[in-house]
Amino acid sequence: MLNVALTKITRKFQVTIPKDVRENLSIAEGDYMAVVTNGDEIILKKVDMPSWEKIFKRGEESAKRMKISPEDVIEAVKTVRSE
Repeated sequence: MLNVALTKITRKFQVTIPKDVRENLSIAEGDYMAVVTNGDEIILKKVDMPSWEKIFKRGEESAKRMKISPEDVIEAVKTVRSE
């Protein structure tokens, strides 16, 4: 469904997303938006960013699969810092 709303660019080049659009897409303060250009179009897309907990959990799962221990990580960091 195509929904068109008019908004205005502020002097600081900020754009206000109209209330009905924010509500329809459940956009809240602090959410992330991807900005994509396509010719003369600007596309804003809501991006669901994973929480730090999810990021760390995925990292731990990957390390476990790859048999990387916390000590391996500490040693790798020491090696890189000494170079």
